[in-house]
Amino acid sequence: MRDLKSWLKAQQKLVDAELRRQLPRENVRPVTIHKAMRYSIFAGGKRLRPILCLAAAEACGGLVENALAPACAVEIMHTYSLVHDDLPCMDDDDLRRGRPTSHKVYGEGVAVLCGDALLTEAFTIIAQTPATKRYTAREYVSELANTGGSRKLIGGQILDLEGEGKSLTKKQLIQIHEAKTAALLTSSLKLGGMTANVTPKKLEALETFGYNLGLAFQVIDDILDVTQTTEQLGKTAGKDEAVEKSTYPSVIGLEASKAEAARLTKKALGALKPFGKNAARLEEIAHHMLDREY
Repeated sequence: MRDLKSWLKAQQKLVDAELRRQLPRENVRPVTIHKAMRYSIFAGGKRLRPILCLAAAEACGGLVENALAPACAVEIMHTYSLVHDDLPCMDDDDLRRGRPTSHKVYGEGVAVLCGDALLTEAFTIIAQTPATKRYTAREYVSELANTGGSRKLIGGQILDLEGEGKSLTKKQLIQIHEAKTAALLTSSLKLGGMTANVTPKKLEALETFGYNLGLAFQVIDDILDVTQTTEQLGKTAGKDEAVEKSTYPSVIGLEASKAEAARLTKKALGALKPFGKNAARLEEIAHHMLDREY
């Protein structure tokens, strides 16, 4: 088995190649929106969600090529959420993935439409996913739609906005991040498994893994926001504190946050037992996320 670093790079290249193939080219009219879409998609990024989708497909005995459509769809949905999150009316950030945010380059109106177009494109792409005995386009589209809707991704953003300037409890913080962060990570894994015709029992295991991994990811993100620099993160460091947003370190403390991330990661790893050795890559990714520095 290839070492994790080289494997991750290979998966990134695979996803990027498929994204380039799927998205409208910059010279397709109207060119402004397509330039804006590609600017945000190809601004860099770790491609964590699509990689989890591909790794889940492999863990369930499926083919990577069958999971490419949902992998691209979750990355596009994720990018749309970042474009909108960065808007002045939302988190108001000028930097994303190490370069100016969409609205700083194209203006607020185009950035709003860019996010809208990306979200719509995600459903065009996921509908191309090959059907299995258990799952058809209907199940794939429903999974992604439920994740991106008012009860999860958008709902998490609403709770996040409403929580600014308030002292939240740990329970309230979890409610935000299980919707805003963990939901899409979980969906990425589930969609990958679905392309491999995963059994209901193993699909539930992927869901448990994703939920805990997603929360751990957010805890680590909050830790890095107060311990790393803007240059290291590729986005504005210390932004949460500046806008009086509750984070894990501000609510439970830095050391307790590190312990919480480790606890959630351990719980996530425990959910992978039904997959045996086939979950090796997912386990490696979980450990890699816990130890990341950006």
